[in-house]
Amino acid sequence: MSTLDRLELIARLRPAVEEAMSVEAYTVQPDGRVSLRGRLRLPPEEAYRRLRPRVEAVGYTPYLRADGERYEVLAVPGVVPRFQPNPTLNLALFVATVASVIFTGGLTANGYDLANGLMFGASLLGILGVHEAGHYVVGRLRGARVSLPYFIPLPAPLSFIGTLGAVIVQREPFENRRTLLEIAIAGPLAGFILAVPLLVLGLWLSEVQPLPPAGEYLTLGDSLLTRLVGVARFGRAYPADGYDIMLHPIGLGAWIGLLITAINLIPAGQLDGGHIAYALLGPRARYLSYAMVVVMLGLSLIATTWLLWAVLLFFFGRHHPPPLNEAVRLQPRHYALILAAVLVFVLTFVPRPIY
Repeated sequence: MSTLDRLELIARLRPAVEEAMSVEAYTVQPDGRVSLRGRLRLPPEEAYRRLRPRVEAVGYTPYLRADGERYEVLAVPGVVPRFQPNPTLNLALFVATVASVIFTGGLTANGYDLANGLMFGASLLGILGVHEAGHYVVGRLRGARVSLPYFIPLPAPLSFIGTLGAVIVQREPFENRRTLLEIAIAGPLAGFILAVPLLVLGLWLSEVQPLPPAGEYLTLGDSLLTRLVGVARFGRAYPADGYDIMLHPIGLGAWIGLLITAINLIPAGQLDGGHIAYALLGPRARYLSYAMVVVMLGLSLIATTWLLWAVLLFFFGRHHPPPLNEAVRLQPRHYALILAAVLVFVLTFVPRPIY
């Protein structure tokens, strides 16, 4: 880029940020990024919202950072494109997932029980739906460009629950750490609030029965929460030798919903827990992601399921993209939300899910 080109670029970008920041210095980097440094004229959150549309009109995406007593606007070439939603796809996937979960949940050793499938599907999909609704509603309230939920069907025999869960796509980087945290925690908290009464109801409808005298069978592991509720329902003898709880379909759906909640709260990468970790720690959250890979490898010694998660986190979960506005800090209520997330994770994590 020639000197004349640099001057022309600065002449276009500087007026775009002057309303929000008094520019004292600037640097044009070889890759085309432009750094403008100075003092903000407005609080960081308001300043960013003022300058962003003006900088995007020039063809750049602004990132705001605190730099001691001053601030830096890093203008990166290109603007995140606006995607048009396609709710037809979301609806089709949801209908397919409902059918897949009901079909899979109704399979029994003696054939098929539609009532079981309906109760299991209502429990599990209720938890997943409320989880994703939490993300979506808070995202829209915070002005984030979030998609409708994409449910993922996976019927038996490929899966014993009928789904791989659901995801919401974030169309652009989060605006700031507050938005990142609030959207991330909304899903697990909403799902947890519904899952607890469903677990209590499911265990109330369940029975303790003798285990098969021979052959292989699956046993579901306990989280701290399921253990506490199980003891409250069946007494301290649970589970006695040779006996175990035969979970009602509602209880099974709640157990799976709580397990998915716990997995989402693992503090790594772009899981909900990874978002929460980045909101708290910033770029240093990557060290926590590295630590979680090691933890998953350790847990794989007692449950091979975690080996897959160790591999996934190693390749896809070690880094987290920064938000657009790093100058906005968390408030006391956000630390309370983080503590709530930690509590939910401790209550719902299952070291050995299935054996």
